[in-house]
Parts: sequence; structure tokens; C-alpha cells
Amino acid sequence: MLGVLIFGAILYYGGTEALRRVAQVNLFYLGWAFVAAGLAAFITSVRWGLIVNSLEGKVVHSRLRYFYYVMMGKMSSLFVSQYVGDYGVRPLALKASGSTTLGKALYSVLLDRFFDLILSLLFLVPTSLYVLGVVSEQVLIALILLAVGVYWVVSARNYQIVSNFLAAFIRAMVWVKARTPVIAGAIGRVAGALDGAKEGWKQVGQKCITTANILTLARYLAMAFRAYFISLALNLTIPFWVIFVAVGMVRFTLLFAVAPARLGVLEVGWYGVLALAGIGSSTIIPFLIGLRVYGFLFNAVLALSTHLLVSLSAERVG
Repeated sequence: MLGVLIFGAILYYGGTEALRRVAQVNLFYLGWAFVAAGLAAFITSVRWGLIVNSLEGKVVHSRLRYFYYVMMGKMSSLFVSQYVGDYGVRPLALKASGSTTLGKALYSVLLDRFFDLILSLLFLVPTSLYVLGVVSEQVLIALILLAVGVYWVVSARNYQIVSNFLAAFIRAMVWVKARTPVIAGAIGRVAGALDGAKEGWKQVGQKCITTANILTLARYLAMAFRAYFISLALNLTIPFWVIFVAVGMVRFTLLFAVAPARLGVLEVGWYGVLALAGIGSSTIIPFLIGLRVYGFLFNAVLALSTHLLVSLSAERVG
């Protein structure tokens, strides 16, 4: 309910002007934003398929099928909570194909999301320092490269070290949860996700972990470019690096989103980071509404197109 109220307040205080700007979009940049959105979804499907295949020990589905199930989850999350939509529809679709058990299907989605969470955590401290004005853009880049580089080297050589670190981090979160009842539920969800994914590392193997890490960074870049091209399509002046660092923070806050389409949490995450970076409300609000409108449009087009392709493929096989 709070998320819906926050989104409603954004529409009330700046919706008319923002919608006018959204309607006067630059189609060239909008087209590139659509390409970036499609690329991000495709990378997600490749990474998830890699995890499922590693758990099963064989190739379970084509990349088109994985992409189809990913888009089913995205569209479902527009109308229900992500924990019912993306976290529920994808495993059910995979199970309905008869290729794997429901437990393993649920586990694969949890592992898939885990890689996003790890990258967001790596970006959390450097991004916070940047938006608060403590470090410059050059230092930000250096800190991000250092954090990601160290994580990749360690996980590539001995993923058990990362697993042990996660175990210690989870114990710390459980300790905090016991002493902060107000946010205990949110902390519990994060701790549970980390704990389940920690065990999954032992099953998917070193090669899968390394490849999934690279795909996660590529997905992150695609999402940043999607948001950046939407800002250009709306003729808004938001530096790419501000959007780049904001993506990680926003992805982290979405762990606590329970409203349909992540209403409110998505807006608060973006608004907070952009405002701290010195972007004005007259720029932020059209950007947020543009993300909503064109994000829905992109997902709808991609989902419908994939559905048609899968249907045609099934007819040919039949």
C-alpha cells in the first residue's frame, strides 16, 4: 500500500508535465533503449539457462524457451509481487515443461538472482561514497574495478572462500535481525536468499560461476544503457555514470519490494540516488514515469514476440 501511495504522489505532483514529455519522445533513442532492454532480458535467460543446465548436467531447453519463461516472469511481476511473479512463474513454467523438478526449478531462479545481489553488494559502498560526494568519478571507477576484480579472482580460484564469507555475512545479518524487529522481515529475506544461494555454488561448479559473473556485469551494463537511452529519448540531462551507479543501488532496494510492479520502491530507489547526485526533481520525475511507461511497453512487446515465436516453433515441430 505504501508503494502504491508513493507512486500516486509522484504522479500527482509532477505527472502532467512528465507525461507530456514522455509523449514527445525521441524515437531514435527509444529504439536503442528497446535494444538494451531486449539484450538485458536475453542475458538473463542465458545466465539462467546456464545455471539450470549445470544443475541438471544436461541442456534442458533452447535459449528461446528460457527467454520465453523470463519474459513470462517479467510480465507477471507487473501485476503481482515479484515474489509471486518472477520468482514463481519462471520455476512453474520450467516445471510444466517436464524437464526438471519444482524444487530444482525454484533453486535455479534463486541462484540466478543471487548473482545480481552479489554485484549490487559490490557496488553498494563505492556508489554510496560517490552520490554523497566523498569520492570523484575517477575514484569511483577505480573502487568498482577493484571490488569486482577481487571478487572475480577469488571466486574463480576458490569459490569456497566466497561461500565462507557469505556464511559470516549471513550470521551477522541474523544477529542484526534479532535486534531490529522493525526491519526484521526485510533482513530475513536477504539472509534467506544468500543462504540458499551459498549452498547452490557447490552444485553449479566453477565454470558456471565464472561465466555467470561475466554475464551479470553485461546485464548490468545493458540495464544502465536502457535507462540512459530512455533519459536521452525524453531529452533529459542525466550523466551516464550517475545512472550506472544508480542501477546497483536500485537493484538492491528491489529486494524489499512486495507491491505489484515494485511500485514505490523502484521510484524511491531511483529518486534517492539521483537526488543525492544533484539531479533536480523536474528531471527525475519525467525520467521515473518514462521508465514505467516504456518499461511496460518493452516487456509487452518482447513477451508477445517471444510467445509468437514459441508458438510457431511448436507448430513446426508438431
